[in-house]
Amino acid sequence: MTRRLSWLVLVLVVIAGVAPMRASSLPVIQGQVSGIELCQQSVCGSAIFVAVFSGQAGASAHALGTVAVAVTHDPLPDPEETAAITGGVWQLQLLSGRRFAGIVTAGTLFNNGDNTYHVVADMLLTSGGIGTMTFEGTLNHNTFPPTIVGQISQ
Repeated sequence: MTRRLSWLVLVLVVIAGVAPMRASSLPVIQGQVSGIELCQQSVCGSAIFVAVFSGQAGASAHALGTVAVAVTHDPLPDPEETAAITGGVWQLQLLSGRRFAGIVTAGTLFNNGDNTYHVVADMLLTSGGIGTMTFEGTLNHNTFPPTIVGQISQ
Protein backbone atom coordinates (compact mmCIF):
# COMPACT_ATOMS: atom_id res chain seq x y z
CA MET A 1 0.00 0.00 0.00
CA THR A 2 2.82 2.42 0.89
CA ARG A 3 4.59 1.64 -2.38
CA ARG A 4 1.41 2.39 -4.39
CA LEU A 5 0.96 5.68 -2.50
CA SER A 6 4.58 6.63 -3.27
CA TRP A 7 4.00 6.06 -7.00
CA LEU A 8 0.80 8.07 -6.89
CA VAL A 9 2.59 10.99 -5.22
CA LEU A 10 5.40 10.80 -7.80
CA VAL A 11 2.91 10.85 -10.69
CA LEU A 12 1.08 13.84 -9.18
CA VAL A 13 4.36 15.75 -8.75
CA VAL A 14 5.32 15.07 -12.38
CA ILE A 15 1.90 16.13 -13.66
CA ALA A 16 1.95 19.31 -11.56
CA GLY A 17 5.44 20.10 -12.88
CA VAL A 18 4.33 20.03 -16.51
CA ALA A 19 1.14 22.03 -15.98
CA PRO A 20 1.09 25.21 -18.05
CA MET A 21 2.32 28.35 -16.31
CA ARG A 22 -0.30 30.89 -15.37
CA ALA A 23 -0.25 34.45 -16.60
CA SER A 24 1.27 37.07 -14.32
CA SER A 25 -1.93 39.10 -14.36
CA LEU A 26 -5.58 38.18 -14.55
CA PRO A 27 -6.84 39.03 -17.04
CA VAL A 28 -3.87 38.75 -19.39
CA ILE A 29 -2.78 42.19 -20.59
CA GLN A 30 0.03 42.43 -23.13
CA GLY A 31 0.64 44.46 -26.24
CA GLN A 32 2.32 47.35 -28.01
CA VAL A 33 2.36 50.91 -26.68
CA SER A 34 3.22 54.06 -28.64
CA GLY A 35 2.86 57.57 -27.30
CA ILE A 36 4.27 60.91 -26.19
CA GLU A 37 5.46 62.60 -23.01
CA LEU A 38 3.05 65.41 -22.15
CA CYS A 39 5.01 66.87 -19.26
CA GLN A 40 8.43 66.25 -17.77
CA GLN A 41 8.91 65.52 -14.08
CA SER A 42 10.79 68.77 -13.38
CA VAL A 43 7.72 70.76 -14.47
CA CYS A 44 4.78 68.61 -13.34
CA GLY A 45 6.20 66.67 -10.39
CA SER A 46 5.98 63.43 -12.37
CA ALA A 47 6.64 62.50 -15.99
CA ILE A 48 3.23 62.27 -17.69
CA PHE A 49 2.68 60.11 -20.77
CA VAL A 50 -0.26 59.22 -23.02
CA ALA A 51 -0.12 56.39 -25.53
CA VAL A 52 -2.12 54.10 -27.78
CA PHE A 53 -2.35 50.44 -26.75
CA SER A 54 -2.84 47.56 -29.19
CA GLY A 55 -2.80 43.98 -27.99
CA GLN A 56 -4.46 41.42 -25.77
CA ALA A 57 -6.65 42.40 -22.84
CA GLY A 58 -8.52 39.48 -21.34
CA ALA A 59 -10.39 37.46 -23.95
CA SER A 60 -9.90 40.13 -26.62
CA ALA A 61 -6.77 39.37 -28.65
CA HIS A 62 -7.15 42.60 -30.66
CA ALA A 63 -7.95 45.20 -28.01
CA LEU A 64 -7.38 48.90 -28.67
CA GLY A 65 -7.22 51.67 -26.14
CA THR A 66 -5.28 54.45 -24.52
CA VAL A 67 -2.74 54.38 -21.73
CA ALA A 68 -2.07 57.25 -19.32
CA VAL A 69 0.94 57.15 -16.99
CA ALA A 70 2.33 59.51 -14.35
CA VAL A 71 5.69 58.23 -13.12
CA THR A 72 8.43 59.50 -10.82
CA HIS A 73 12.12 58.78 -11.21
CA ASP A 74 15.54 59.79 -9.96
CA PRO A 75 17.30 62.50 -12.04
CA LEU A 76 17.91 61.44 -15.63
CA PRO A 77 21.23 59.58 -15.78
CA ASP A 78 24.37 60.47 -17.69
CA PRO A 79 25.21 58.38 -20.80
CA GLU A 80 25.66 54.68 -20.05
CA GLU A 81 24.24 55.21 -16.54
CA THR A 82 20.98 54.07 -14.93
CA ALA A 83 18.41 55.89 -12.80
CA ALA A 84 15.63 54.33 -10.73
CA ILE A 85 11.93 54.65 -11.44
CA THR A 86 10.55 55.33 -7.96
CA GLY A 87 6.78 55.06 -8.39
CA GLY A 88 3.73 56.16 -10.28
CA VAL A 89 0.26 55.32 -11.48
CA TRP A 90 -1.12 54.03 -14.79
CA GLN A 91 -4.46 53.42 -16.48
CA LEU A 92 -5.48 51.51 -19.61
CA GLN A 93 -8.85 52.51 -21.07
CA LEU A 94 -10.06 50.19 -23.85
CA LEU A 95 -12.36 51.32 -26.64
CA SER A 96 -14.77 48.62 -25.42
CA GLY A 97 -15.19 50.63 -22.20
CA ARG A 98 -13.23 48.25 -20.00
CA ARG A 99 -10.68 49.94 -17.73
CA PHE A 100 -7.59 48.66 -15.92
CA ALA A 101 -5.41 50.65 -13.54
CA GLY A 102 -2.58 50.24 -11.11
CA ILE A 103 0.70 51.49 -9.78
CA VAL A 104 4.26 51.55 -11.07
CA THR A 105 6.25 49.84 -8.33
CA ALA A 106 9.84 50.10 -9.62
CA GLY A 107 11.98 50.19 -12.73
CA THR A 108 14.98 51.70 -14.46
CA LEU A 109 15.92 54.32 -17.04
CA PHE A 110 19.17 53.53 -18.86
CA ASN A 111 20.74 56.39 -20.86
CA ASN A 112 21.71 54.91 -24.25
CA GLY A 113 24.09 57.83 -24.91
CA ASP A 114 22.12 59.18 -27.88
CA ASN A 115 19.40 61.12 -26.04
CA THR A 116 17.27 57.96 -25.78
CA TYR A 117 16.57 55.87 -22.71
CA HIS A 118 15.85 52.17 -22.29
CA VAL A 119 12.88 52.02 -19.92
CA VAL A 120 11.83 49.04 -17.81
CA ALA A 121 8.88 49.56 -15.45
CA ASP A 122 7.22 47.07 -13.13
CA MET A 123 3.44 47.51 -13.06
CA LEU A 124 0.97 46.23 -10.48
CA LEU A 125 -2.65 45.76 -11.61
CA THR A 126 -4.96 46.97 -8.82
CA SER A 127 -8.24 47.77 -10.62
CA GLY A 128 -9.96 45.58 -13.21
CA GLY A 129 -7.86 42.56 -12.30
CA ILE A 130 -4.87 41.43 -10.27
CA GLY A 131 -1.23 40.69 -10.88
CA THR A 132 1.92 42.14 -12.37
CA MET A 133 3.17 43.21 -15.78
CA THR A 134 6.30 44.82 -17.20
CA PHE A 135 6.66 47.72 -19.62
CA GLU A 136 9.87 47.72 -21.67
CA GLY A 137 10.60 50.30 -24.32
CA THR A 138 12.46 53.36 -25.52
CA LEU A 139 11.98 56.97 -24.48
CA ASN A 140 13.28 59.27 -27.24
CA HIS A 141 14.22 62.83 -26.28
CA ASN A 142 15.45 63.63 -29.83
CA THR A 143 11.94 64.67 -30.86
CA PHE A 144 9.46 67.16 -29.48
CA PRO A 145 7.41 66.08 -27.79
CA PRO A 146 9.51 63.15 -26.57
CA THR A 147 8.13 59.78 -27.71
CA ILE A 148 7.79 56.46 -25.95
CA VAL A 149 7.38 53.09 -27.68
CA GLY A 150 7.49 49.61 -26.24
CA GLN A 151 5.47 46.69 -25.03
CA ILE A 152 3.62 45.51 -21.98
CA SER A 153 4.35 41.87 -21.24
CA GLN A 154 3.65 39.29 -18.57
